[in-house]
Amino acid sequence: MAVARYRIPDEPRTTGLVKYAVDPMWPLLATMLAGNGIGLLWFAFNTRALGSVSAAREYGYALLSPLACVAVFLAIAAGVESRWLPNDASVEYAKLAYPAVKLTFAYLLYLSQARSAELLTHYGGTLRNGAIGLFACFLLSRNVIDGMLLPALLDEALR
Repeated sequence: MAVARYRIPDEPRTTGLVKYAVDPMWPLLATMLAGNGIGLLWFAFNTRALGSVSAAREYGYALLSPLACVAVFLAIAAGVESRWLPNDASVEYAKLAYPAVKLTFAYLLYLSQARSAELLTHYGGTLRNGAIGLFACFLLSRNVIDGMLLPALLDEALR
């Protein structure tokens, strides 16, 4: 006989990966220190590990971040082509849009996951310390990813 269980709508869905869930602050720091690609992958994994009820929105943010960086790249290229950005100084100033876009989406992911993380801990779950993962991401980005030769479009979207 099936027993009906009361479920709070915002309660995280427990998964087998819950033992690997970290506070979303750690993937946010990884995005800042190790790059957009690594940070977004960690956010996506953490979404699954937390059993986030807003997983579709979080995966959407993780997908939109590199796409928005590609859009910025194309806008800057169009600005240079049409001479709206006449010199190197104006191009370098326009490139400040990259970290702004990356950090905006990383912060949106952080805010979305923070609710699930707080609810998980409220109902007795524990979050792992992500310092070792942050250190590993930082070393990976500096030793492996920085050595990769990527097209300029991908380089700006994932770094």
